[in-house]
Order: sequence, then C-alpha cells, then structure tokens
Amino acid sequence: MRRRAAAVVPGGRAPPLQGRSWGGAGVGECPPAPVKRSHHPHPNPSPEGEGLRPHGSYDNPAKSRNNGPRLSWWLATLLLLFGAVPLQAAEPSAEFRRRAGELVPMLNGELPVRRFFAPAFLARMSPEQVAAVAAQLKSSYGKARSLERVEASGATAGIAFVRFERAVVRLRMAVSPQAPHLVEGLLVAGAESSAADVASVFGELVGLPGEVSLAAARLDDAGPASFLTGQADRPLAIGSSFKLFVLAELVRAVKAGERRWEDVVRLGSPSLPSGLVQDWPKGSPITLHSLAALMISTSDNSATDTLLGVLGRDKVERILPELGVRAPERNRPFLSTRDAFVLKLGDPALLQRWRAADEAGRRALLPRLERVEASTLDPSRRGGRPAEIGLVEWFASPADLVRTLDWLRRSGDRTALALLAINPGLGPALAKDFDYFGFKGGSEPGVLNLSFLLKARSGRWVAVSATWNDESATLDEPRFLALMSRLVTLMK
Repeated sequence: MRRRAAAVVPGGRAPPLQGRSWGGAGVGECPPAPVKRSHHPHPNPSPEGEGLRPHGSYDNPAKSRNNGPRLSWWLATLLLLFGAVPLQAAEPSAEFRRRAGELVPMLNGELPVRRFFAPAFLARMSPEQVAAVAAQLKSSYGKARSLERVEASGATAGIAFVRFERAVVRLRMAVSPQAPHLVEGLLVAGAESSAADVASVFGELVGLPGEVSLAAARLDDAGPASFLTGQADRPLAIGSSFKLFVLAELVRAVKAGERRWEDVVRLGSPSLPSGLVQDWPKGSPITLHSLAALMISTSDNSATDTLLGVLGRDKVERILPELGVRAPERNRPFLSTRDAFVLKLGDPALLQRWRAADEAGRRALLPRLERVEASTLDPSRRGGRPAEIGLVEWFASPADLVRTLDWLRRSGDRTALALLAINPGLGPALAKDFDYFGFKGGSEPGVLNLSFLLKARSGRWVAVSATWNDESATLDEPRFLALMSRLVTLMK
C-alpha cells in the first residue's frame, strides 16, 4: 500500500521498500485523494527512486515502481527522472563534488536553497517544501554530519552518501553542466542505519512505539531455524504482504495441474490503487502470470482481486495452515482489497455489522461489499489516520511470513521466485550483494511490514520479516526502512 496524507490503504506500500515506491510498500496500496480512476502506480515499500518531497503524502505500497513498503513511502515527487540503469563507475566533475559537499549545510539550513538548486527545480518544489523534507530527514536520522563519499555515474550525476547522526542516507543528484552548476535533480535513494551490529538494530526496532514483531531465520532442509526473534509469533496487520498467500495458492494450483501461468482470464471489477489495471476495461484478457507479477512487484490491488477471484478465496483460506500460518482464523473470510476499502471507507453501518458478526455473519455480508463500486469511495474521509487496523486487515506474524517465504522457496517454482525478485524493496544497490533477493511489503497508515527472502553469496538462505503497527500514531517509516536496510545488510 502507498500513502497520501488523506488516504486509507488496506493492504500495502511498499513499500514501501528503495529503488521504487513501499510496499511499498508497497508498499494494496493507498489510493490518492481524491479518488479518480487515473493511473496511480504503487509498488511495495521502497523509498529509493523517489524524488525529494515533504513527508506526509502517502502513495504507498506501492513503494509507482515503488517501491513500497511505492515504499513513495516517504519523500517523493519526481523532479528529475534518473534512468533505471545501474550506476557505472565514472569520474565526477569538480562542480559535482562541490555541490555534493554543500549537501550537509543545505540540509542543515546553513546554505540558502536558492544558491544550491536550479530555478527549474524550485519552480516544482518551493524552498519551504525543501525545508520540510530536510526537517523530516532530521527527525528520522538526526542532524546531517558529513559527506562520506560519492559514486558518480557521469561527470555531473551520481549518488552522494551523507552521514547523519543515526544513518547514512543516499542522495541521487544531478548538477547542471552549465555555470553556476546548480542542482537540477535530487532524490532520496535510501538510507541505512548506523547501528554497528544485529543486536543494536534489533534493540532499536523493538524500541519503536506501538507494536513491533520481528523474525529472522536460516532456511534449512528441516525448515526455518530462527536466530533473531522479537514477538515473532504475534499476529499483526501486514497490509499487502498478504499477497504472498495468494501467490502461494497460485503456485499450488499450478503444481497440481489446475492452472497454468499462461492461462488467460478476464479482469474483474476494479479496486482502488495502487496499481495499473484498475484503469483497464473490465473483462480485459490477461494472463495469470501478468496478474501475479503486478500483484507482487507493484502491489496492484485490482490484479490481486482478480487473481483471488479466479483462484477462490476458499482455497486461499485452506492453504494458510499448509504455509505455516498459526492463526488462520484471523483471515476468515479472506478479504479482497476492495472488500477492505469498502469496510474502511464505505457505509459505517456495514462496518458496524462486520464488527458485531461472527465468521458466518461476515461471509453473509460479502455480497453486500461486492456490490459497492470502488469509484464511490472517498479515501480522504479518514484523513490519513489509521483506520480499523485491528479489525479490517490481513493478519500474520513475522514467523508466519518467514514460513510462507520458505514454502515458496521449497516449492521449486522458479516463476514465483522470479516474481518476488522484480522489486527488491530496499533497492538494487543492496540486492546486488546477494545471489537472490526476494521482497514483498505492505503498508497503510498505522501498518508497515517488510518481508525478505535472501540467498547470500555463501549459498545460505535466510528469511526476514518485521511488522510495525500503531493504531494511534503516524509511523516513522524512514527510520524503520533504514533499520531494516541495515539488518538486511548484516545478513550478507
């Protein structure tokens, strides 16, 4: 799911995760406000690849090829589009180095932004907005301290690594080749906590306000062997990470000969973004492979709902215990993203009936939910506040998600693993240090989950999942992402 300040997002940003928008992330993702049937891409939580922008607009997961936990999990408005090409080693110009050296005083308010940014940049983003972004970075990471290094992709473009008090932040920057060589583009491309070791990262994660649960395990032939846990078996709301369960049922159906990846089906009724296909004509032909790819890599809600309808919610419910989900009853009946949006944003009387009903009563309400058109829902109604995250969501513990990722790994389905690797969540720069890097994230206001399936260069498989819920306060997503980035780095 992704987020906008006034959006409610069942299922989630990736974001978040970096290199795309949180899943972004992600991170379903949160729809923009007001609701329109226009394209609003939103992958899993993933802050990298986002443009500099004041935090608070939640276009989650997903984190656009967001990342998402569009992980635009946090700082996003693309002011200059850098190609999605990996950086090649190059020699930065003296002008690029000089502007990189000015990042610290600019971020700390000691250098006027009009002496740093080009007029075209400031025409899209005011000095006040720049100051708001700098304040958000300071709130999450402390004061900017020093420029660590630069990695240039050309004479006037590259990444500057800026050390803050609690993290190292990657800033992708482009400088005009013409004098006075002002900055034409700046993106927050990710951050990594400065914590020295796993124990330090773990301490910071579990010390966050609200509820945090975490599990990390080596994946052996006998199953996951946990080596890092914090309330690992506590089910919490996981946003769009529930889409891993839908993927697993598709894998089961393919292995059983009931389905083929290349099967063509008809697109169902649209949900709200994130996604792409909510803007397509209902009934458009599309393969199961394409639906699953959109569901996992961009957290496409309408693709997810179509896939859930084709496979059957009853079958997804039945596979949960096989995957290792220890409290599957929390997800019965299994909601589509549109179901969740209708309950959160639709008629309050429906929500009250849902709250009071048992499982059978809730199943009886499903046809009522399905009759509500997504286009009639107003995401601004909740004002960006957490909305019934303990009642209308998808629930699993980090240990459940670790077991699910291991089930997908042991299934031997190369197609499913390839889909999980499309959006790396925390960014290509980190993913390149692993032989395999799979990711799914989810978020909505008050909810954030990041889950990773990793294969180290040594051949060792590891799964990591962490969830943060807070029903009463805004989550500091940049801080959580930086901590998880550091934790994953330590798994190499």
